[in-house]
Amino acid sequence: MDWIRFHKTDESGHHYFQIYSVPQQWNAAAPKVPGTGRISEAAARTLASASPAGRQWRTPCYCTDCAIAAKSVEGAAP
Repeated sequence: MDWIRFHKTDESGHHYFQIYSVPQQWNAAAPKVPGTGRISEAAARTLASASPAGRQWRTPCYCTDCAIAAKSVEGAAP
């Protein structure tokens, strides 16, 4: 299985990764987005949904901006 992740931002401005697991052979055969060498998110979602072993999930982002925002929320908590 290949894990394909896309960096996204939710409605409240928090970053996260949307991750799709797809079979390696399907990923290799799928058309790639020009200039990226990756399949599109729509293709990843479709392949993850079509495969019995395919999955999709979110994980939080730990970039500098997200770490600073998390620290400021912790510091503001009573």
